Amino acid sequence: MNWLRICNISKRVAHSSNTRGFSALICGQSMPHSCNKGYLDIPLYRRLHILGFGDISSHGIFLYEETRVCNMGIFRAVSTEAVATQKTSDGLPDNLYRRISRLGDPKRSAVDELERWVMEGRKVNKWVLIGIAKKLRKYFRHKHALEVTEWMSKRFPFSVGDRAMHLALIAKVHGIASAEKYFEDLLHYEKNYLTYSALLNCYVQEKDIEKSEATMEELEQLGFIKNAFPYTEMMTLYMNTEQFGKVPLVIQEMKKNGISLDIYCYNIWMRSYAALSDLDGVAEVFNEIERDHNINTDWSIYSTLANIYINAKVLDKAGSALKEMEDKMKETETKRKIKYRLAYNHLISLHGNLGNKDEVYRIWESLELAFPKMTNTSYICLLSTLTRMGDIEGAEFFFKKWESVKTFDDSRVYYPLLNAYIEKRWLGKAELLLERVVDKGDKLNARTWEALAEGYIQNDQIQKAMEVIKRSLSIEGNSSWQPNSVNVLAILKHFQKQGDVKSAEEFFKIRV
Repeated sequence: MNWLRICNISKRVAHSSNTRGFSALICGQSMPHSCNKGYLDIPLYRRLHILGFGDISSHGIFLYEETRVCNMGIFRAVSTEAVATQKTSDGLPDNLYRRISRLGDPKRSAVDELERWVMEGRKVNKWVLIGIAKKLRKYFRHKHALEVTEWMSKRFPFSVGDRAMHLALIAKVHGIASAEKYFEDLLHYEKNYLTYSALLNCYVQEKDIEKSEATMEELEQLGFIKNAFPYTEMMTLYMNTEQFGKVPLVIQEMKKNGISLDIYCYNIWMRSYAALSDLDGVAEVFNEIERDHNINTDWSIYSTLANIYINAKVLDKAGSALKEMEDKMKETETKRKIKYRLAYNHLISLHGNLGNKDEVYRIWESLELAFPKMTNTSYICLLSTLTRMGDIEGAEFFFKKWESVKTFDDSRVYYPLLNAYIEKRWLGKAELLLERVVDKGDKLNARTWEALAEGYIQNDQIQKAMEVIKRSLSIEGNSSWQPNSVNVLAILKHFQKQGDVKSAEEFFKIRV
């Protein structure tokens, strides 16, 4: 993958108080170089978040204002003043983001919050809005993210990169047909690598093989394929549609066209052989990774390898891969002076899959030492792992700990423990858990309530199941949600068996 690089500004300068007014030059080249303008490329790999860009698109869909050309390609300049603004924890963007993120219900408008912010005499710039949209998108708040980019487009110049992100959001909110229409209406020069790649990503997420392959062919014909991203998208498509044998063919095509493989390509390639139960193929790919001097064998490679061996029940190799994974993580942390929360989460989950409870607790302790503030995602990972291992007591302890330290509510954190109670048919505990949550004023999503309904169905408590589903359907902002068809059929079959036409009609009215 062609990772973005920061040029003409060092890490030391970027962290200093004297960065205001400097320009950080961002280059699309994958190798360190000096250009004929004298700008030195400093390879920071995935660490652009040091300057405030924490959620970087893997294919580099970014907007930068000033363009300069060197002998290696195009540089785009972004003011570090804007970056510094993004990093301020109590400053403009964080407060504005909180206002929008707290809207919750997609029916409520982000535009209203933006207009209210401006009416209060507060300033907002383009980089703040881009950061907000990306963060909302990260947490699947696509409608609000789209409203932010639409509002932004009316007040600031909209670059091709902006349009690529906007296209992706349109697909999420209004569907692929609307995204296609938006793409067709773009000006000729706006139909470049970025927008074509965004369209390809939309088709891949839709699992539309025909349109994905056609878009890939257009990218090739137009000469837009310069890095691994489009190929990675196609391999992802083939994995998601269980056409595992096509992944090695994509790799062959990449090599034929002189496109270097990145860490993502190798990971997918290994997983394709694993899906075909070809462990020798997995080993061959790993050997090629070790021979590829352009690839840094980071922890993610060993995470993939460990997961493959765990699923294949080759436990000795799985254990060795986990040890290598942790060693690589620590080595990288030492070199780059940065912690990888995601790596800890993977270690916890993988050790849980091996049933290594002591290791799970050890890694969690290391995670708490590395990060003073724990995220909901990490708690979800831990609770899911402990309940999967049958350590309900441990899960209950950490759930209570999360309740005492949480900064905002998240229904996903309740689900692992609730699901464990239901699987064990401890419906009393499940009810008490949800009652406690509701009493505290926290909101539960429809899927959480339906999980309880499933427990009632399993225990033949159909009236209770119907009441809970009724409650889930009445949740504000949940008009598009429908209960699982399996649960609906189970309830209707129960009424049919009892000859209870009245209850069946009542349930049907609830669903409608």
